[in-house]
Amino acid sequence: MKRYEISFESFLSNFKKSVSKSGYKNSIQKDYILKILYFSDEHLSAEQIVNIAKSLYKIDLGIATVYRTVKFFESMNIVKSLDIGDGTKRYELNISIHHDHMICTNCGKIIEFTDDLIEDQQELVAKKHNFKLKDHIMTIYGICEDCQNK
Repeated sequence: MKRYEISFESFLSNFKKSVSKSGYKNSIQKDYILKILYFSDEHLSAEQIVNIAKSLYKIDLGIATVYRTVKFFESMNIVKSLDIGDGTKRYELNISIHHDHMICTNCGKIIEFTDDLIEDQQELVAKKHNFKLKDHIMTIYGICEDCQNK
């Protein structure tokens, strides 16, 4: 479902400008982690990011570096983390069209979805309670079709 309206080169350029304006330093490791997340069709764990860096880009990223970096990205609202209930956080860029997740509690499969009716209903609930909705995360846990048919 990840549909980015910005090229990786533009995204990376904007990121570097934002980091510089914030007074932080950029690094090649940050660039590669962003690249891995940008081009992935999955929600990746820190371990998966390390493995992709080694296998695809021949870069040796330490796991501590990845954890520090994704934490930094989360603080800048560039990355969102997702906990599927197995104790391992997974990460995705926060630049795609808003979507929610369904997670299979059997196999861990993550299905992204959008639903205008659900979005509208959340707005109505917030309005009913005089609550200004800024953002939300919806995660539905259940059993995917593949696991149901096993």
